Amino acid sequence: MLSINNGLYIGADGCRGGWIACILDHGELRMERYDSVEALIQAYPEFDAFLIDMAVGLRTSADQLRPDDFARKELGTRSSSIFPIPCRQAVYADAEEDMKQANIKALGKSLPKQTINIIPKIRELDEFLTNHPEYKNRILESHPEIDFARLNGAVVLSRKKEFPGFSERVAILKKYLPGESFSGMWDRAKELHCNPDDLLDAICLAVTAALASQGMCEMIPSEPEQDDTGLYMKLTIPKKNIGIPADGQKVAVVTGGANGIGKCITEEFRKQGVKVFVIDKAAGDHYVGDISDKAVLEAFAKKVISETGGIDYLINNALPLMKGIDECSYEEFQYALAVGVTAPFYLSKLFAPYFRKGACIINISSSRDRMSQPQTESYTAAKGGIAALTHAMAASFAGKVRVNSISPGWIDTAYKVYEGADALQQPAGRVGNPMDIANMVMFLCSDKAGFITGENICIDGGMTKLMIYHDDHGWTYTPGK
Repeated sequence: MLSINNGLYIGADGCRGGWIACILDHGELRMERYDSVEALIQAYPEFDAFLIDMAVGLRTSADQLRPDDFARKELGTRSSSIFPIPCRQAVYADAEEDMKQANIKALGKSLPKQTINIIPKIRELDEFLTNHPEYKNRILESHPEIDFARLNGAVVLSRKKEFPGFSERVAILKKYLPGESFSGMWDRAKELHCNPDDLLDAICLAVTAALASQGMCEMIPSEPEQDDTGLYMKLTIPKKNIGIPADGQKVAVVTGGANGIGKCITEEFRKQGVKVFVIDKAAGDHYVGDISDKAVLEAFAKKVISETGGIDYLINNALPLMKGIDECSYEEFQYALAVGVTAPFYLSKLFAPYFRKGACIINISSSRDRMSQPQTESYTAAKGGIAALTHAMAASFAGKVRVNSISPGWIDTAYKVYEGADALQQPAGRVGNPMDIANMVMFLCSDKAGFITGENICIDGGMTKLMIYHDDHGWTYTPGK
């Protein structure tokens, strides 16, 4: 499961006169400039993963295999963004013409100007790895454009040096770093004496490094060769299932989906061909676990992503404990909040990098988020919390995921039909059933609700809108009874 909060991940991209580094340090993102790779490593001698947009491993003959051709084939019309990598003899030649001739002799082709321009940085990195063998095959090569393609689920055709292309790549990165605003990037680039797209590339590399440290990357080629100095000639890039649906099938997660409203929602999703993952404490053919436990949430989320690569709908439905102030202990109140508020928050956070285009989060609150009966504090606090969490997440996920909540009123999960006062006290004239909630979930997850986010929709037959006074409709108020 991708988390930028549990390690130090570095992405480095060359710029004029130095290197731009993105440091993802246990959740904090920093952009820094260094004059040399040596200076960068002196600042961060220990790291969990380090990816650099520069050649690691150099051929000395044409029969050796580097990953460049594999990457160009995948990028298609964007293949020109990957420059030809010179042979080792060319990297250590003194003059430009000598570099070209050395490359022709070793690899059978000359070198373009773009490659000539980056040879000093290739040499710098190669010399550093020679002088510091402890970092050999720890500082790994990647390429931002193929990383962006994998993170996006498709090749990004726009040019990153132009504003539309820059903005498109920022949107991709926000999916994996939902807490970052990315505002002020152009000003920051001026401060660091680099191009704005250098910052983008470094951030992309750092995100990919975080994925790599957690087993969510692959290398191309799958069986890389070593160069004459023992460096593996490979690219480390996100796995193909990152950011793309599994066979086009939508994926939903429903907490508390074994019974009642959750079960009904699950069944309705499955009728639409959606692959549904259910987590519930109750025994059954679903993921059995207590969502108050952080480790359970992490293991469950890892299973979902490992099997699907992404998620379209998250339905936070699990039922919190209901106890009142007279009997509810401190631990029980905390448990209610863990199930009703913390788990929805943490699952949303865990799935944040994997929500696909058009994704939705639906939080199941309650009409008790605005009205109460005595001795219901734990449940009411949890339901009020998730209602407030909804509009906060809608703001944080803006442009990526729509977030709404539903507040059911009286819902009889056994589908019992009530008559008399129980039914008539509600303006709709009946008690609700799980389909009333499931229908709204299906609507909010559909394109028809594309302009709805941050909303709490109360489905209670109108009961919270009905004003009742003493002696109204034959009802009398007797305090204490």
